[in-house]
Amino acid sequence: MTQHIAKLLSDRLTIVAGFVPQGAIVADIGTDHAYLPIYLVHEGIAPKVVASDVGDGPVASATRNVREAQVTAQVSVREGDGLATLTADDAVNCVVIAGMGGALITEILDRGLSHLRHQERLILQPNVGGDRVREWLAAHQYGISAERIIDDDHHIYEIIVADPVLETVTLDPADVLMGPQLRREKNSVWQAFWQERHEKNEKLLSQLSEAHSDQREKVDAVQREQQMIEEALKA
Repeated sequence: MTQHIAKLLSDRLTIVAGFVPQGAIVADIGTDHAYLPIYLVHEGIAPKVVASDVGDGPVASATRNVREAQVTAQVSVREGDGLATLTADDAVNCVVIAGMGGALITEILDRGLSHLRHQERLILQPNVGGDRVREWLAAHQYGISAERIIDDDHHIYEIIVADPVLETVTLDPADVLMGPQLRREKNSVWQAFWQERHEKNEKLLSQLSEAHSDQREKVDAVQREQQMIEEALKA
């Protein structure tokens, strides 16, 4: 069964699993089929996982998969809104929110802030809008401890791992946009992504120059982004 679940995990979820600390009590928010919780338990990484989702369909699928994997004692499937499904008795110290937009991830974190003790590792995988996630983390005193960018079946995904810190977190605009660790590492996926983004921005600027309405604010924002991308790519 473990091998079967491992095969079902996408590359991105396999990497996410690798950032879960050994022995952590995990909450997988937006669990979908509960493949990640089942994998974490079967691999002996997590002794207990809360598998939470807001939809009836995913909850039914997760419940069925957890039962078939014979991990009902270790994986608690719950239906509800994000972190609101958690209780203090769960003693969760690692939260995974993966496979949705950065704006939605930050909304889930905002709505569930009272359920966080600022002691949890956050493993966040935005499909888009990683900058929104980084801004939220800095504003709530979470330091980015690891980042990965991968091409999984022709889709680019960022994985952002953050741990609570006591000091104020400050990220410069380029770090927010492109990731402080990713920008230092500059792997081939990162370079290809930002090169393509630069090309798209050039086309956008050309279109904006032909617009009849006043687009100065938009042009300024895109030009600032272009400057950050150019400096990062040539550094």
